[in-house]
Amino acid sequence: MAQNGVYPSQWMRQAAAAGIIVADLPLAAGQIQPNSLDLRLGPVGYRVQCSFLPGEEGMRRKLDRYGWYAFDIPDEGVVLERNQIYLFPLMERIALPAHVSAHANPKSTTGRLDVFTRVVTEFGAGFDIAQAGYNGPLYLEVVPRSFAIRVRAGDSLAQIRFQTGDPHLSPAETADLLDRDDIVLGADLRTLRSRDLDIGSGLVLSVSLPRKNEPTVGYEARRNTPPIDLRAIGQARVRHYWNRIHGDSKPIILEPDQFYIFASRELVRLPAEYCAEMVAFDASSGELRTHYAGFFDSGFGFGVGRRAGETAAAVVLEVRSRDVPFLIEHGQPLFRVNLLRATEPPDMLYGADLSSNYQSQRLRLSKQFRPPSDVEEEEDASGGQLRLEVS
Repeated sequence: MAQNGVYPSQWMRQAAAAGIIVADLPLAAGQIQPNSLDLRLGPVGYRVQCSFLPGEEGMRRKLDRYGWYAFDIPDEGVVLERNQIYLFPLMERIALPAHVSAHANPKSTTGRLDVFTRVVTEFGAGFDIAQAGYNGPLYLEVVPRSFAIRVRAGDSLAQIRFQTGDPHLSPAETADLLDRDDIVLGADLRTLRSRDLDIGSGLVLSVSLPRKNEPTVGYEARRNTPPIDLRAIGQARVRHYWNRIHGDSKPIILEPDQFYIFASRELVRLPAEYCAEMVAFDASSGELRTHYAGFFDSGFGFGVGRRAGETAAAVVLEVRSRDVPFLIEHGQPLFRVNLLRATEPPDMLYGADLSSNYQSQRLRLSKQFRPPSDVEEEEDASGGQLRLEVS
């Protein structure tokens, strides 16, 4: 077993049995992922005045000062409004050993719906971090940005991973892995080696905006839309919530505070010994956030058995420009990915052993949206399509 690394699925099962992971209700099927644990909303939420960190004062005292009201979540769920701040005690609490820390981030579906979430501990001085040895409850801050959402107790909007030491691969280790395994593929499915990539501070990858043979290269979120029910899988119609960005447009200008979905030009494959995380902000690439849900489990884009070599997945980018309009073009370097080692291979792989929604993905919206039909494409083309162009 590696000295430093992210713990796998079998460790989490053992941790639950040993009382390191404790839940109000037994862990549900599918809650344990290859290198992460889905966290569930409890039955009560709070509307709060502002985002905050508990610090030395603690969560309860901060809630007394900045919580506006508490609400129970009924069986039919509750709608969380856009740009309002909510705080939920989670069903899971943790009692970490002295050598184990934890890091959280939104789930893929959460990020693609432009829902901003952050996990907080009882006396936390930082978001999405549980220090080694932490023993206590977990809370989730939730801020829907583009769409209102309907949630219920037990819904999972965030996930947490457990690690010992520093799991990040050094530039030399990253280069060695790229040169001996097929980790990153180009758009032509040619394996990219260390000489083909910038790996000084993580893998620098680019955005896919081809102008030919791709009717849709991205999506821009619409405003003032009906709430999205997180449990209504495949029910929402794309054109009611998104404007399409078509592949025959000129270079695209991102408008401040608009939300976009794009895909990477490169494809990624993660073998069992490794997982990865995205860097949400990279000022050297532009004043924009390129991802909310930035963690990739072992097996992401990696086929096994008869599927070996047939799969590889694009990275879906959840992009929000900040203060100024920003131009992006096909193949422009836009984000960084850090490769992480696992302490040992998990006993389940993303995509191979699970019903994984985004395995082998290219450009794809969250699972709440029905696959677009030809009829819907034609309706978009006749009214409401988005062609962002340089004037």
